[in-house]
Amino acid sequence: MSFPATRVDEESAREKGGGGRPEFWEMIFWWTRKPLIGARCVIAGALLDAGVDPREFYTITRLSSEKMPHRENPRVPPGMRERLNKMRFLDPFAGFGSIPLEAVRLGIGEVVAVELLPTAYVFLKSVLEIPKWAVDKGLDNKNKLIKDVEGWGRWVLEKLMEDPDIKELYDPEVAVYIGTWEVRCPYCGKYTPLVGNWWLARVKGAEKYERIAWMQPAIINERVETQVIDLNKELRLKEIQAKISENIVETSKDTYRIPEANIEAKASLARCLHCNRVMPGKGDQWYVKQALKEWNNKLERYLNGEIDLEELKLSTARPRLLVKVKIVNKNLEFEPATIKDDEKLWRALEKLKVMWGDPDIPTEPLAEYERRQLMVCTSTGACKWFKLFNPRQLLTLVKLVKLIREAGKKVEEEKIREGWSREDAYRYAEAVTTYLAIALVRFVTFNSLVSPIRADTIMGAIVAGSLTFRGIAMVWNFGELSPYANITGSWMRNIKTVVNSVGVSCICCF
Repeated sequence: MSFPATRVDEESAREKGGGGRPEFWEMIFWWTRKPLIGARCVIAGALLDAGVDPREFYTITRLSSEKMPHRENPRVPPGMRERLNKMRFLDPFAGFGSIPLEAVRLGIGEVVAVELLPTAYVFLKSVLEIPKWAVDKGLDNKNKLIKDVEGWGRWVLEKLMEDPDIKELYDPEVAVYIGTWEVRCPYCGKYTPLVGNWWLARVKGAEKYERIAWMQPAIINERVETQVIDLNKELRLKEIQAKISENIVETSKDTYRIPEANIEAKASLARCLHCNRVMPGKGDQWYVKQALKEWNNKLERYLNGEIDLEELKLSTARPRLLVKVKIVNKNLEFEPATIKDDEKLWRALEKLKVMWGDPDIPTEPLAEYERRQLMVCTSTGACKWFKLFNPRQLLTLVKLVKLIREAGKKVEEEKIREGWSREDAYRYAEAVTTYLAIALVRFVTFNSLVSPIRADTIMGAIVAGSLTFRGIAMVWNFGELSPYANITGSWMRNIKTVVNSVGVSCICCF
C-alpha cells in the first residue's frame, strides 16, 4: 500500500484550522505541536503490514470519516489490536505529546514519551498520563475528575476574593486594565505616557463598524490624563458607517483624527506629550531604554530594602494605567484610569516587599539564548521573570500559586477521609493541581507587562497572549486582567478551557 500523503495533508490542514483543533490544544499555545491525524497515520503506516488493504488503513485511522478524523479514536480490529498491544513505542522528543497520544489511541502496549523541557513535561502528564490513569480507575464514568478540577478552581477564586491583600487592589466592576510606561521627559521634566496605539475598539462588521473607540490625551494639572472617545455613544448608533484609514475616521457628517503613537521603539523615537520634543539617543543609548533599565534596577533595590518607595516612584520610567474596561450588559465600557488606580499598583508593591524572599516569587533569570528575549532582557534590564509583571499582577499570581498548593493538600486529605489509599489520594491531588497549574499558566499568558491589547474585538480576547510576537517582546499598551472577570484569559474562563480539555483527553485514552 502506498501512503496516502495527499489525503493526510488535507486532513492535517483541516485539523490545524480554526474550527478543527483538538480541545486540549487550547490549554496552552504550543508552537510546534503536530496534527493528530498526521501522527496517527505515520505510526499506523510504520506498524501495519505493507500489504494492508488501503480501505482497511482508511478505516483504522478514520481517514474515511466525514467528521474530523482526529475527533474519533482509531478503529483497530481485535486481532491487530492484540499485536499492537505487544509493541513498545518511544518518542524521544515528545514536546506537546501528539505522537505518543496517537500511539496510545492505536492501542500500543507500552508508550514512552521523553522530554527535557519542564513545561512540556507537565503538559505530557496532563494529556497522556493523568487521563489514562483516570480512565483505568473509572474516574471518568461520572466525570469526577472534571467536576473536581472545576470545583477546586472555583474554590481558589473564592479564597482569592476573600484575601484582604487582593480585595483592596481591584475594582470588582473592572474586567481589564490597560496600562503603559511613562517616562520623565529630559527637556521639560514632566512625565509623559508612551502609547504605541490609541485605539480601544475598531471592530468591523459585515458592512459597518460595530464599535469605534479610542483614547485621547489631555493635559490636566501638569499630568497627561486619558480621555475616552466612544463614537458609538457620541453618535448614539449601534453600528457606524465609516471609512478608517491610518489615524482618520470619516463618517458621512464628520472627520475624526485619532492621535498618533508617540513611541516607535524600532526607530528609537519617543515624543513628549507636554513639550512635543523627541527624546535623545539611539539603540541601547536611547533615553527610553536607559530609563527602563533604571526602573528595573531600582525595583529590585527597593524589594531588597536598599531604597524607599518614594525614590522608586521618582524613577525616570514607571508603569501607569490608562483605561479601565468594564462589561455592562455584555458590552464593553471604557473609563479613564485615575491617579487612585495607579496608587493601587504602589500598594501592591509594598505588599510584595513584605513577601520578598518567598520562593514562589519568580526571581530566576530569563534564559538569554535568543534575540527576541534579549530585546527585553538586555535593552531594558528586565532580566528576571518577576520584572515582566506589574506589582499587582505579580502579587496576584503568587497568591494563586499558594492557593493551588493549598487546594492540592485539601484534595489529598479529602480522599484519604473517603478511604482512598495514600498513594491514590496523592496521585489524585497531583492530577487536580496539575490542571489548576495549567489554568494558572494560561492566566499568566494574558496577564503580564508584555501582554498586548487587541482593538479588533468587542468581546472575547481584549488582551492578547504574551507570546503573540513569537517571543518576549516589549509592548507599549499592556493588558492586566482582573482575576474576577468573565472574559477570555480570566481565571474561570481558563478553568473551563482546561476542564473541557480533560474530558476530551479522557475520551481519547478510553
